[in-house]
Amino acid sequence: MPRLSKTRKALLTTMMRESIFEAATSVLCEHGVQGTTMNRVAEAANLTKSNLYNYFQDKKELLEFFNTRLVEPCLHATEEIVQSDLLAPQKLEKILRTVWDYCVKHKGLIRLLRGTDQDSEIRRNTRPRVLKMLTAVFERGIQEGSFHPHNPAHMGRMLSGSLSELVELQAEGASSAETNDYVEALVNAVVNGIVIRVKRLPEAGTTSPSASTSEPS
Repeated sequence: MPRLSKTRKALLTTMMRESIFEAATSVLCEHGVQGTTMNRVAEAANLTKSNLYNYFQDKKELLEFFNTRLVEPCLHATEEIVQSDLLAPQKLEKILRTVWDYCVKHKGLIRLLRGTDQDSEIRRNTRPRVLKMLTAVFERGIQEGSFHPHNPAHMGRMLSGSLSELVELQAEGASSAETNDYVEALVNAVVNGIVIRVKRLPEAGTTSPSASTSEPS
């Protein structure tokens, strides 16, 4: 029997791992994290347990792969937005929409994994990458004159927290209307700001009647 070329072998491995991901998703949805076993995943993937071990050494490695495969498409799409020619406000709006679409598509798994070690690991592993991308967008926005010259790293952290809250809304089982309202409010705050033009903001601990008065147009 002829030996497979490296390219074909890599392709077959990728296809098999994709099949295992789908099987793991099915098992997780039916049995939860604790009830997900190598035996059940192998059966769902139409593999023998020994064949499954050819791809993953144990359940821990399998779940690590599952975590990566679950969030990678969203992260990759976000990276493409960051690298695009859009203006920074447009990039942020598109990122928010992308994350929202991801949450809607995977809301069942998001709710299932909430509060588990898997959820913590996903957040821990993705956070540095997300912060880096958002900081880059704010840096670009400052350079092009779209944003005020705030600390881009701090702004990235603020928006990252807002994105985490969006995921949390899905985990809590929020309705589509409630989640959509949140996205709309967040997009509006990012793109248009939240403060109406004022004559003078009050000092900390004081009140000023003029602070709530809009400037005449």
